Amino acid sequence: MDRKPTKILLIEDNPGDVRLIQEMLKEVGFGQFELEHKDLLLSGLSRITRNNIDVILLDLGLPDSQGLPTLTKILSQAQKIPIVVLTGLDDEITGIRAIQAGAQDYLVKGQLGGRLLVRSIRYAIERKWMEDDLRKLSNAVKQSPSIVIITDINGNIEYVNPKFTQVTGYTSDEVIGKNPRILKSDKTPPEEYQRLWDTITSGNEWRGEFINRKKSGELYWDSTCISPIKNPEGTITHFVAVMEDITERKRMKEKLQALNESLEQRVAERTVALAKANKELKAEIAEHWQAREALRKSEAKYRILLENLPQKIFYKDKDLTYISCNENLAGDLHIRPDEILGKTDYDLYPRELAEKYRDDDMRVMELGHTNEMEERYVKNGQELIIHVVRTPIKDEKGNSMGILGIFWDITEKVAMEREAMLNRQLAALGEMAAGVAHEINNPITGIINCAQILFNKSEEGSREKDIANRIMKEGDRIGKIVHSLLSFARPGDKKEKKRYIHIHEVLSDTLFLIEAQLRKDGIRVTLDIPQDLPEILAHPQQIQQVFLNLVHNARYALNQKYPETHENKILEILGERITIQNHPYVKITFYDHGIGISAKIKNEAIKPFFTTKPHGEGTGLGLSISHKIIKNHGGKIVIDSIEGEFTKVALILPVELKAM
Repeated sequence: MDRKPTKILLIEDNPGDVRLIQEMLKEVGFGQFELEHKDLLLSGLSRITRNNIDVILLDLGLPDSQGLPTLTKILSQAQKIPIVVLTGLDDEITGIRAIQAGAQDYLVKGQLGGRLLVRSIRYAIERKWMEDDLRKLSNAVKQSPSIVIITDINGNIEYVNPKFTQVTGYTSDEVIGKNPRILKSDKTPPEEYQRLWDTITSGNEWRGEFINRKKSGELYWDSTCISPIKNPEGTITHFVAVMEDITERKRMKEKLQALNESLEQRVAERTVALAKANKELKAEIAEHWQAREALRKSEAKYRILLENLPQKIFYKDKDLTYISCNENLAGDLHIRPDEILGKTDYDLYPRELAEKYRDDDMRVMELGHTNEMEERYVKNGQELIIHVVRTPIKDEKGNSMGILGIFWDITEKVAMEREAMLNRQLAALGEMAAGVAHEINNPITGIINCAQILFNKSEEGSREKDIANRIMKEGDRIGKIVHSLLSFARPGDKKEKKRYIHIHEVLSDTLFLIEAQLRKDGIRVTLDIPQDLPEILAHPQQIQQVFLNLVHNARYALNQKYPETHENKILEILGERITIQNHPYVKITFYDHGIGISAKIKNEAIKPFFTTKPHGEGTGLGLSISHKIIKNHGGKIVIDSIEGEFTKVALILPVELKAM
């Protein structure tokens, strides 16, 4: 019997990529695939509504939609169709987020081959089938009229279905991690439990009946079937128990039996039952006190665990009023844990942050599911970045009655990620600069050589000789600009050793890169760098990166104070040799009369993500990275500034004598 071809919907606006995918499927598929193409998200969504699509190949960058929102819109209309994302962006973070959002796979076009594409399509369809099967199985278990319990190999409960809670009164949170013996009523002989355990641990199924006890203390009958669950190697990994409440059936049987007995026997049985009930009541009371003592000890252990966690933890009621927090969070707020009771975010944080926190909490309670996000957090006046996990607390009816939150500081992690991204951007710029240099250097060399020939053949004082001389000068200037661009943009080999450099040469290369921007802004640069300054041992690209960042900061400050041309729109760069504790240093000062830095924030300037620039104009990493570079060179950065008047940033770098 012939298999029907797999129907593929390709949503892609690049005709070249469409043809490439068509050829890949023809080459590998041998008629197994039927491809339909749409070049817009809107037309793709319209096609999805007509069904009979087996898989979707989706480009995230479309004319009418960009990025992960493209995937979200498709998923809203195609929840039962597997989606494979095709993109030209090799971005691991975007790939992970796409998979988390619901895509079955994430393929980079430049790394794509026919066999990989076909394998991804087939796996995506199979995974979607498996997910649907698992969803159906999960719903079947959840909606089963029988109790279902799954335990690990030690008999500790890992899962119970809603019917378990309905019958026993125990919620899943109360029994997860515990042994099913919490249901024991002491009605079943220990030998029977031993036979049960021996049977299932030997890989066989056990069937029988129990008299169990509900959370309320009420007894009930269970008809139980327990089976081992094995992995592909045949090793038992779990046990599953399926139980049916047969209490009413047993009661009817007992009633029928009781009707056939004599009144005297029934009275005697009743007397025995009362005595037994009295005994059971006493046992239940004793068990209650034991449970109460166990609960007290459990709460003490929980509090010790909670207070020793490094994360900050809080619990709020449905009105977003604090109920409790752990010691770690209370320490940040300079209060005792018990003092947080009754407070709100407005009592603890700036109004802007408090309103954001409350909006986020309310959204989680309304949606009814756990949410993770990154947000700002103020500790001792310092702004940090934290990762927050909020979980709604629900009652038996599923209504949100509060919110549990846990968060931790990820400021340093985010700083490292952003610094790594900056390094990748510099690497990409270096590759581009290398290509530009290759394309420019050859023709520029030819132009200079031709101009040299013209210069040699022209008469002294002639117009031709003057033009040739100008061509050679401008050609040399272009070559120097390309050299400076390469010097800054190439990240270089991380294993490359430091070398001795002249400050004025690195500074000259830096100013070549930004000369056009400074000239456009009307900023005049004055240099006072002595030629006899001693050389320093350093990585030239890193020092150039620091210089460029300081020039950019000065340019921003001057443009903010003087939007138009002004006589004070000057950047002074000074160099001098100094001595600190009998050791020689080179000091380079960048001096501008711009908007300056206030005394309150001057000490915060070198911290990651701190910036005085508007949102979108600065990352807050420039001075932080510069400080790290200078520190790694054995130097330091000194900032002197008066708000509204000037800023001086001094780089102090050690002079190391060359080995003789």
